[in-house]
Amino acid sequence: MRLIFSKSYYKNTDISDEEGNKLYSISTPRGWKQVTTVTKYHKGKRKPEIMGIIEWHRLKKTLIRFRGREVEADTMVYKRSWSCRGRYFRGPDGRTYKWKLGFRYCWTKHSRTRLVKFHKRNLGIRKPSHPPYLEVSSEVTQMLDHIIMTYIYVERIRQDAEDERRNL
Repeated sequence: MRLIFSKSYYKNTDISDEEGNKLYSISTPRGWKQVTTVTKYHKGKRKPEIMGIIEWHRLKKTLIRFRGREVEADTMVYKRSWSCRGRYFRGPDGRTYKWKLGFRYCWTKHSRTRLVKFHKRNLGIRKPSHPPYLEVSSEVTQMLDHIIMTYIYVERIRQDAEDERRNL
């Protein structure tokens, strides 16, 4: 399954399926206080629902509100002391999943099977052009909400680390 982004910027984009049905909308208004709202659209329903909110903070812990809970982002998507390039989260199935930051993909802890991979926009110079998208394995389509919420957070971590490397 492909989840297609309308824009490359992960904090302000719509996400649709391959048939063009809008599944999620991600919105982060500009301003001093950064709050990302993830809205979910259901087929056949007119009114979308707010699925989750991420309050980004620099001086204190970032907060994630998701599935009726408010948790510190580092608790929901955590780093292990020995793993410098990955973030882990527990899926609704109780299994542990890992986002590999440098390569933008996710797999289960016990297997190296790639379950989700981000593809950057391609302008079509050497390969066919395509918008940015997440390639999602059928093994995890039942937990798309978790994938979207954790992807937004780890993408911010990845981009912050990339910015730091550029500024050295």
